[in-house]
Amino acid sequence: MPAVEFPDVEAMCLAFAKTKTTATVGTKVKNPRPSRYARVWRTGGAALNRVLERVQITITCGAAAGSVEALAIARDLRSAFLNEYTQMPLVRGVEETSGPYYDPDPDTNEDRYSFTIQLMVRGKR
Repeated sequence: MPAVEFPDVEAMCLAFAKTKTTATVGTKVKNPRPSRYARVWRTGGAALNRVLERVQITITCGAAAGSVEALAIARDLRSAFLNEYTQMPLVRGVEETSGPYYDPDPDTNEDRYSFTIQLMVRGKR
């Protein structure tokens, strides 16, 4: 029986997020900091068995224009992940672990909002 491999879910979520916002999307915030950005990165998860993996992804959104714009980016991406996840191959479901919460940057005090989701992902042969 061939081995089942799990896809790079972080890369899949990055590509998906880039199609859902005009903000700069990456696993790190670029320097200099973009005026609108979303940081998407894997923050946990584990295989449930040899076929299914539950992956935790955190998304942090910021905007130089302030908290209203940062929250708007977060809300748009949250909606996309919860309602349009079927556009990502092998994703079988998405659950929210934490809805958008105010998360100011500890270094710059810039307004940011973060949320965390879990994706149920099927391995591929």
